[in-house]
Amino acid sequence: MGQSGDAGDGGSDEELSALASLRLELDALRTRRHLGYRESIEWADDAGPVVDEIAAAAHSSPSRELLKLVELAINRVVKMILRADDSSGTIGELARQLLETHEQICDAGVADPKALARWMVRFGFDDQDFFTVDPVRYSAALGDNGLSALRRAADDRSARPDPGFAVRYTQERLAVLDGDIERIVSLLGGDLRSPHQFIRVADAMLELGRGDDALAWAKRGIESTNGWQVAKLYDIGAGVLVERGDESGVLDLRREQHRRMPSSTSYALLQQAASSIGEWELELTDARSILAASDLGGLVDALVADGDIDAAWDAATTDATDFGDARWARLAGARESTDPAAALDVYLRLIGSTLRTANRRAYRSAARQLKRAQKTADAAGLSEEFDEHLAALREQHRRRPALIAILDKAGLR
Repeated sequence: MGQSGDAGDGGSDEELSALASLRLELDALRTRRHLGYRESIEWADDAGPVVDEIAAAAHSSPSRELLKLVELAINRVVKMILRADDSSGTIGELARQLLETHEQICDAGVADPKALARWMVRFGFDDQDFFTVDPVRYSAALGDNGLSALRRAADDRSARPDPGFAVRYTQERLAVLDGDIERIVSLLGGDLRSPHQFIRVADAMLELGRGDDALAWAKRGIESTNGWQVAKLYDIGAGVLVERGDESGVLDLRREQHRRMPSSTSYALLQQAASSIGEWELELTDARSILAASDLGGLVDALVADGDIDAAWDAATTDATDFGDARWARLAGARESTDPAAALDVYLRLIGSTLRTANRRAYRSAARQLKRAQKTADAAGLSEEFDEHLAALREQHRRRPALIAILDKAGLR
């Protein structure tokens, strides 16, 4: 198809016939009743092939008429979401697929710019609040006329007491499209009191290809805010420095991050940055000391990741900190090959913790843990002790028939 605004108005008789057939298939999916969870999945299964056919037509024969059909399909699917239990997300996924198809057809240059703007206003501002349409993504299809119409509509709506998220989002994206730095900071940064606001401004700078500004905003957010989202600001800053090839700058930033908000994650990022320039041995002792002082569980995780299992075991067993069952399970798994008896002690303790919950899920988990403990006991030469433990456990929980049945099925007698 051609790339001008008029090129996709019509189509061959064969294409028009195919569109008419797709319209009939789409109409056949209509229903006014509420759909429960399973019915929603069944409806999505029936609608999926139709959506796939529409996507295939968009790839082979984009046209203005097909665009109208896609917009109708999007409207139908969104209405189904409003009348259905779509907690599985299957109908929502169809809507996302149709929206991607809509974008692809518009990329072919067949959309009328003002009509496209009207659809974006109607769909984005009025019909629903599940999905957003991005003016930046549609900018080529909208052209100057379509963007002007969309901008006027967003400005008019913004004067209302509660314009809604979609209006604000559209204005923010138009500011990015315009490269209007002052407006970007005003709309995306707001009062610049939280890391999230600085993240949004820095991300916009990255989108505009303004790496220096993105780095500056990331550093400003790091210096002036607190909270877990600050880690994202460090990631943004490090990403800019990586693009520059400034490996020493990345190391400085990751070292600062680890000292400020130490965790096994910040340790791994510091390790990566230092290793890339051969300086990890210089950072290692201090990096571990920081974790030991503020996040002993993180230190255990880091040591396990480093393969220093003896040090991880020592750190975990010389402190009364509750490291959590999942961490102990990972540590025991790492310890199993060199000290199966010690790992067995951990596994048996974890089984007791699991059985504090009385339901089938916990019982199945306990059975899996017991199978692993049995294998570990064999490796440690403690099979007899394990059998005694299992017998005592079965006796202790003899009034839990569901557990006993699960243990029997697993061969744990």
